[in-house]
Amino acid sequence: MRRLPPLQALLAFDAAARLGSFTRAAQELALTQSAISHQIQQLEEWTAQPLFRRIGRGVALTAAGTLYAQTVTAALATLADGRDRIEPYGNPDSVIVHCTPEFASGWLMPRMGAFSAALPDIEFWLVTGEKVNEIDRVDVDLVVSTQEIRTPEVIGEPLLDEEAVAICGPRTARRLRGVPFPEVLAQVPLLVDEARPDWAPWLPELRRAGLRTRRAMTANDARFLVSAAEQDVGLAMVSRLTAGEALSSGRVKILRQVPGFALAPFWLMRSAQPPRSAAVDAVYAWIKGLCQTGDQASKPASE
Repeated sequence: MRRLPPLQALLAFDAAARLGSFTRAAQELALTQSAISHQIQQLEEWTAQPLFRRIGRGVALTAAGTLYAQTVTAALATLADGRDRIEPYGNPDSVIVHCTPEFASGWLMPRMGAFSAALPDIEFWLVTGEKVNEIDRVDVDLVVSTQEIRTPEVIGEPLLDEEAVAICGPRTARRLRGVPFPEVLAQVPLLVDEARPDWAPWLPELRRAGLRTRRAMTANDARFLVSAAEQDVGLAMVSRLTAGEALSSGRVKILRQVPGFALAPFWLMRSAQPPRSAAVDAVYAWIKGLCQTGDQASKPASE
């Protein structure tokens, strides 16, 4: 078994390294200066090399100490992050939901007012950005994703169909209203999602038939494409959820003559084991219920 340094010695080392003084480190940690010196000595014996050198009334890190301080700072930050990670479990009425940024901004956020009204006592923890390959009930309670987790430990069901639509700014939409497809694609530059370089699955065939298009922008986040479309920079092909708020407010319009296409549907998933609390069941039922009833909370009144 690997022998590790005492945590108190690491705390003393971190404080002395940051403050450049054993005295100030002792004051911060409510210890005596001799206690700090003793703990630093223990750590230097453990590392088998000096970590500090005296400078006047203070101390400075040696080259080895500087390198070790980076490790200690990262380790202490990890411990603090671990505490933050388990904080929701101090509240039995908290629920951790992991979903894609598109679902969070396009479906969930427009309905948070309805959520607070329906389930006012539940603390909602939203996590986005990283893929989830399993649910262990320690990291997450519910997952909404276009990637189904197919394991015996997970229960999942289709939640929401999704489609890509062609959007542009209102001024561009007025200018192109009467231009037929596919000629319209030659009249406006394209805003391209890096994950979908062909823009639309039918576009390569049109290009081979002679249609000439040009790109105005390529981005790795479709939300930037929506922002560019708002400014009449070009025509973006994005998921309806990604464009949802901009469509609802009228900042972008769907160019109807350009066909969209189906995207992977969203799945709602949970652990097959009993949930941490009844709050998990309540949030699961709330999300599922709104999707099944096809509520109009974020659907644009006019496209």
